[in-house]
Amino acid sequence: MAHGMSLKGIARWIPAAAIVACSWTLSSMPTIEQMPQFWNADKLVHTICYGGLAFWMAFGADGTPRDKKWRWAIPMLMTAAYGMVDEVHQNFTPGRDCSLLDWAADVCGACLGSWAYGLVADFVTKLRERG
Repeated sequence: MAHGMSLKGIARWIPAAAIVACSWTLSSMPTIEQMPQFWNADKLVHTICYGGLAFWMAFGADGTPRDKKWRWAIPMLMTAAYGMVDEVHQNFTPGRDCSLLDWAADVCGACLGSWAYGLVADFVTKLRERG
Protein backbone atom coordinates (compact mmCIF):
# COMPACT_ATOMS: atom_id res chain seq x y z
CA MET A 1 0.00 0.00 0.00
CA ALA A 2 1.53 3.30 -1.07
CA HIS A 3 1.54 5.98 1.58
CA GLY A 4 2.01 9.05 -0.61
CA MET A 5 2.11 12.27 1.34
CA SER A 6 -0.51 11.27 3.90
CA LEU A 7 0.15 12.01 7.55
CA LYS A 8 0.57 8.28 8.15
CA GLY A 9 3.08 8.07 5.28
CA ILE A 10 5.08 10.99 6.64
CA ALA A 11 4.98 9.61 10.20
CA ARG A 12 6.59 6.37 9.01
CA TRP A 13 9.77 8.38 8.28
CA ILE A 14 10.06 9.89 11.79
CA PRO A 15 12.33 7.14 13.24
CA ALA A 16 14.75 7.37 10.29
CA ALA A 17 14.76 11.18 10.47
CA ALA A 18 15.50 11.04 14.21
CA ILE A 19 18.43 8.68 13.64
CA VAL A 20 19.84 10.92 10.89
CA ALA A 21 19.52 13.97 13.18
CA CYS A 22 21.32 12.17 16.03
CA SER A 23 23.97 10.79 13.69
CA TRP A 24 24.65 14.17 12.12
CA THR A 25 24.88 15.82 15.55
CA LEU A 26 27.30 13.18 16.85
CA SER A 27 29.47 13.30 13.74
CA SER A 28 29.69 17.08 14.11
CA MET A 29 31.43 16.66 17.48
CA PRO A 30 35.24 16.50 17.57
CA THR A 31 35.12 13.45 19.86
CA ILE A 32 32.55 11.22 21.50
CA GLU A 33 33.44 10.44 25.09
CA GLN A 34 31.20 7.40 25.55
CA MET A 35 32.58 5.21 22.75
CA PRO A 36 33.43 1.57 23.55
CA GLN A 37 37.14 1.01 24.01
CA PHE A 38 38.11 -2.13 22.10
CA TRP A 39 39.84 -2.74 18.78
CA ASN A 40 37.75 -1.38 15.90
CA ALA A 41 34.84 -0.57 18.20
CA ASP A 42 33.93 2.31 15.93
CA LYS A 43 33.35 -0.13 13.04
CA LEU A 44 30.89 -2.10 15.18
CA VAL A 45 29.15 1.14 16.19
CA HIS A 46 28.91 2.21 12.53
CA THR A 47 27.48 -1.18 11.53
CA ILE A 48 24.85 -1.15 14.30
CA CYS A 49 23.83 2.49 13.81
CA TYR A 50 23.57 2.27 10.04
CA GLY A 51 21.79 -1.07 10.37
CA GLY A 52 19.19 0.64 12.52
CA LEU A 53 18.94 3.52 10.09
CA ALA A 54 18.41 1.16 7.13
CA PHE A 55 15.76 -0.77 9.08
CA TRP A 56 13.79 2.41 9.73
CA MET A 57 14.40 3.71 6.20
CA ALA A 58 12.87 0.45 4.94
CA PHE A 59 9.95 0.96 7.32
CA GLY A 60 9.41 4.45 5.93
CA ALA A 61 9.65 3.30 2.33
CA ASP A 62 7.61 0.11 2.76
CA GLY A 63 4.97 -0.22 0.08
CA THR A 64 6.73 1.82 -2.59
CA PRO A 65 7.53 0.14 -4.89
CA ARG A 66 5.85 -3.25 -4.42
CA ASP A 67 8.62 -5.38 -5.90
CA LYS A 68 10.28 -7.13 -2.93
CA LYS A 69 13.82 -6.68 -4.22
CA TRP A 70 13.36 -2.91 -4.10
CA ARG A 71 11.93 -3.08 -0.57
CA TRP A 72 15.46 -3.74 0.69
CA ALA A 73 17.57 -2.25 -2.11
CA ILE A 74 16.27 1.32 -2.03
CA PRO A 75 16.65 1.78 1.76
CA MET A 76 20.07 0.10 1.61
CA LEU A 77 21.22 2.46 -1.15
CA MET A 78 19.76 5.51 0.61
CA THR A 79 21.50 4.56 3.86
CA ALA A 80 24.83 3.87 2.11
CA ALA A 81 24.59 7.23 0.33
CA TYR A 82 23.90 9.00 3.64
CA GLY A 83 26.93 7.22 5.13
CA MET A 84 29.10 8.57 2.31
CA VAL A 85 27.78 12.11 2.82
CA ASP A 86 28.38 11.82 6.57
CA GLU A 87 31.96 10.62 6.04
CA VAL A 88 32.67 13.61 3.79
CA HIS A 89 31.03 15.85 6.42
CA GLN A 90 33.40 14.45 9.06
CA ASN A 91 36.35 15.43 6.88
CA PHE A 92 35.39 19.07 7.64
CA THR A 93 34.84 18.44 11.37
CA PRO A 94 37.83 19.24 13.61
CA GLY A 95 39.11 16.07 15.27
CA ARG A 96 37.39 13.81 12.70
CA ASP A 97 38.35 12.38 9.35
CA CYS A 98 36.81 10.73 6.32
CA SER A 99 37.28 6.96 6.47
CA LEU A 100 36.62 4.46 3.71
CA LEU A 101 36.58 1.68 6.34
CA ASP A 102 33.92 3.52 8.35
CA TRP A 103 31.85 3.85 5.19
CA ALA A 104 32.33 0.12 4.49
CA ALA A 105 30.95 -0.56 7.99
CA ASP A 106 28.04 1.79 7.19
CA VAL A 107 27.30 -0.19 4.02
CA CYS A 108 27.46 -3.51 5.90
CA GLY A 109 25.01 -2.11 8.44
CA ALA A 110 22.78 -0.82 5.63
CA CYS A 111 22.64 -4.30 4.08
CA LEU A 112 21.92 -6.00 7.41
CA GLY A 113 19.28 -3.50 8.47
CA SER A 114 17.43 -3.65 5.16
CA TRP A 115 17.54 -7.44 5.20
CA ALA A 116 16.31 -7.53 8.81
CA TYR A 117 13.37 -5.27 7.93
CA GLY A 118 12.46 -7.60 5.07
CA LEU A 119 12.42 -10.55 7.47
CA VAL A 120 10.28 -8.69 10.00
CA ALA A 121 7.87 -7.42 7.32
CA ASP A 122 7.47 -10.91 5.86
CA PHE A 123 6.85 -12.35 9.34
CA VAL A 124 4.22 -9.70 10.13
CA THR A 125 2.55 -10.29 6.76
CA LYS A 126 2.34 -14.04 7.48
CA LEU A 127 0.86 -13.36 10.92
CA ARG A 128 -1.79 -11.09 9.42
CA GLU A 129 -2.67 -13.67 6.77
CA ARG A 130 -3.29 -16.26 9.49
CA GLY A 131 -5.91 -13.99 10.85
